Amino acid sequence: MEQADRKAPPGLDRNAIDEKRKLALQTSCENFREIIRQRDPQSVAAKAAISLCRNETGELCLRGDYFFEAHTISWPALTITGAGGKPVPAQVEALWLHYLEKADGQPLSRRWVNLSEIGGLFYQQAFQGYCGDELAAAWGGDIEGLRETCRAAGGWPLTGLADLAFEWRALPRLPLCLCYRLPSDSKDAWATMLFDASANHYMAADVAAIIGKQLSDSLKPAGSRK
Repeated sequence: MEQADRKAPPGLDRNAIDEKRKLALQTSCENFREIIRQRDPQSVAAKAAISLCRNETGELCLRGDYFFEAHTISWPALTITGAGGKPVPAQVEALWLHYLEKADGQPLSRRWVNLSEIGGLFYQQAFQGYCGDELAAAWGGDIEGLRETCRAAGGWPLTGLADLAFEWRALPRLPLCLCYRLPSDSKDAWATMLFDASANHYMAADVAAIIGKQLSDSLKPAGSRK
């Protein structure tokens, strides 16, 4: 489920690379569906902390939010739609299916940890660079500007963690937290994106990094967003 916006190396066909990634994503989604369909839908819903209900035509479905957007997941087809019944982007579909396949019902720990502590040691340095470090460089001492951006993005403030801290719920049992420290005489501004210590019960570390980057990109000053 890798997202890449880099240019293809010389001599490589970008369209062919994108098509290969698209097919790989589709294959992953079908594999997840095959696994999930073997399970009891009530158990799937309970472990993922989403609703089991029936749609307007009486068909069984699951319902939950992805970053405040309500999504409906049909059963047993496991197709995912948003507002007005419109299919969600392929990347979001893959994230949902991965979450449903992996969710085991582990309670949230309410202990914030970095990516390395949920199995992402290999990714931690890069993740810190394109999330926390880029946010710190973009906002510097403008903590009020960042605070307003966090509120506008639907975050809610936390106390006692840093000069600024906000929490979001990407998926029902996948909270994220941004911690931010103002620059001082001897140090630059610092930021980091954290996860609940239970996150590896719901998401592989490399996939959690994709979600963290999505959130981080949405919090950059408007002029610096890609």
